[in-house]
Formats: sequence, C-alpha cells, structure tokens
Amino acid sequence: MDRTEALAPMYRRAALVGLALVLGASGIAAFGAHAKAEASEPAPVIVTYPVATQLTNFDFITQSLANRRARGEHPKLLFGSSELAPDLAGPAHPARLFTNGRYDIDVAVMGRAGTADLWSAIEMGALAPQLDDKRLVFVVSLQWFMSYRNPKSEFPGLFSEGAYHAFMDNPDISQSLKERITSRMAEYGVDRRAGSTPVGAWVERIDGNASNLLADLRQATDTNLATAPGAQTLPVQASGAEASPESLEAQPITQTGDPDWPAIFDRAEADAKARSANNSLGFYDTWYQKKFKTWERGAKDSWQKFGDGSYLSEQEFEDFGMLLEVCREAHIKPLILIQPVKGAAYDQTIYTAQVRKEYYDRIRAMCGQAQVPVADFSDHEYDRFFLRDYSHPSDLGGAYYAHAIYAWFTTGEADTSRPGA
Repeated sequence: MDRTEALAPMYRRAALVGLALVLGASGIAAFGAHAKAEASEPAPVIVTYPVATQLTNFDFITQSLANRRARGEHPKLLFGSSELAPDLAGPAHPARLFTNGRYDIDVAVMGRAGTADLWSAIEMGALAPQLDDKRLVFVVSLQWFMSYRNPKSEFPGLFSEGAYHAFMDNPDISQSLKERITSRMAEYGVDRRAGSTPVGAWVERIDGNASNLLADLRQATDTNLATAPGAQTLPVQASGAEASPESLEAQPITQTGDPDWPAIFDRAEADAKARSANNSLGFYDTWYQKKFKTWERGAKDSWQKFGDGSYLSEQEFEDFGMLLEVCREAHIKPLILIQPVKGAAYDQTIYTAQVRKEYYDRIRAMCGQAQVPVADFSDHEYDRFFLRDYSHPSDLGGAYYAHAIYAWFTTGEADTSRPGA
C-alpha cells in the first residue's frame, strides 16, 4: 500500500467531519451560545450526583461551581464513582449532609458510575488553576482494578473535551505527563494524539472541536442542564431562610454550630439497620431482595483472572499513579479515601481477603510514597451495616465518610473514628 492509499481513510474522515461542521455551523454556534447562557444562570437546585451530559460539559461544571461560590458557599471537590450517589445511601452521605450551608464546608460531587482514575486525573488538572483551595477528596474503588474493568466502553462516554483542553493548557503540568495521559486516553478509545502529518493533526483538532460542540449541543437542548434527567439534586436553600424541620433533623448542629456527630451517627445507624432488617448480612433489603442473587451468581461464574494470571489491573495502578503525579504537579492536595467492600460477599468470589489485602496495601504504599494522606476504611469490610450492598456506603458508612472529610477540611487530619464511641 502506498502513502496515498494509507492516508485515504484519514482524508475521508476529515472531509466528512468538516462537511458536517460546515453544514451545521450556524445552528451549532447558536446552540453553543445558548448553552453558555444557560450555564451562567443560577440553577434552582444543587446537583448532588451528576449525569454524563453534565460531566462531559466543562462549561457547566465550572459555572456550577461559580454559581455556588456566588451564593456564599465554599464547595469542596469530592471525586470518585458510583459511591458518590447519596440518595440510596441516606441523609448522612457527605453529598447530602454538606449541602445548603448548614456547616463550615460544602461538597461538590465530581464523578459518577464509570469515572475512574484517568477521568479524575484530567478533571483535577483542568480545574486546579481555578481553585483557591486546592484541597480535594478522592474516593478510590477496588472495582476499577478488577478483571471485569472495561475502560474502552466507559471512558469515551464520560470524556470531557473541554476539561481535556483545560488540562493540556495547565502550565504547571509537565509535557511528559500530558503525553502519557493522552496516550492512555487513546488506549481507552479517545485518541487526541498529534497526527504524524499536518492533515492528521488537523483531523484530530476537528474531532476535538466537534466533540466539544456536541457537549454544548446536548446542553442547549435541555432547558436547564442542572435538572437533566437522572441527576440527583437538592433544592437551593435561600440565604437566611429558616431551616426546615427535615433539615434540622438531617443536619443537626451543636450549640457552637458544629455538626452534632453523635446524633448524626446514631440516626444513620438506626436508618441502616431499619433498611436491612430482613437479611443477616446488612444489605439494604431492596437490593438484597432484587439483586443480590444475580450479583452473587454473576460474580462466581464470570469473574476471572487477567490473562497473565493476576487479579488486579496494572494499567489501573498506573492510572492511579498518574493521578497522584497530576496532583503533585498541579499543587493539588488530595485526601485519598479507601473504601471497603462487603467481605462476606467477596469472600465467595476469586477476590478473597488475601487478594483484597494486596490491593489495599498497594494503594496505601503508593499514597505513602507520594506523601498523600489517607482515610482508610478497609478495616470495615465485615461491619454489618457499613455498606448497603456489595461496595456502596449505607447511611452509616456515609456518616463515617462525612466525618473523616469534615475533619480533614477543618483540622487537616482525617478522623476515621466514630465520635462518642
């Protein structure tokens, strides 16, 4: 095959993308302008667990944070994946507890199911220059490292072109780290590497611009992206408004205005017990009755080791390492929160206690080498009411997470204990 034949697919791709952009230029531009205007409008709700259309639009993310700051909030970034969803957990989950200004800190959730180390590394690097307080929390999950991981199917749908460009424009991040992140993106199905020819580079740029315009287009077709279907939200409480009885109960304070942690933990434990009364493992009854048997059967039948005989993904450990590098170079100060899984459930799979110990040990070692603080809850694997299912926090687990996060932001030390216990 000669050079002309080899370049033919690239030329065809460029022509098709370029034609699509030309034909829709005026409409897309109008949608984009509308999208930015929508993003700048204060939302009637606070997003406590975003959907993909929100996470893929960097303008929406940055403007949402700006809107919250304008209301007098001080949102702290909480990165992770599906454990960030508060509604199924309960009112003690940090995304609900630290909302609407009852306490000294507010939380802004960054992530959802499918976002893992690489996605978070890009977002952190993109947002770093805009953060006055560069402290944040990152919740790392065993599931990202397991044999069924499939970043090629998850990463493209959550990739944010705007965040990637902001990441690449961050002058604090080294070119070598940017290139490694970009190469890993290509492995996961989003190729933004510079082409070997001017045409190749031009095509990649068109791809990137088209992706960014599509994010604006998705936003523009929603009357308010903050209320996109599937997103978990809480209504904004007006400044100075009297707290409702429900708020007073869910967010109790002491006479000094601090969270009343013993009351929060007592309520959370009672809630977790009440919702898991019909099984001995502490699963929330709704999940146990509808999903546990399917999960258990699938875990036993389909979970297998990697082709090289290992249980854990070296690729994901590399991604976690790059995330720590991004934090160091971008002057971010993360707290790494290590969450457990349900030991009684995972013991029936290939991910035995010994395999899980290897995972926890490696995460701790990498954090130690990077001199990054850790809130380690791995010793709660066999606590009956800490998790509502195989890996997500119950209301009680949420209280533990919230307490550690609050202590770290207010004292500089992550307290993983239960106050008053």
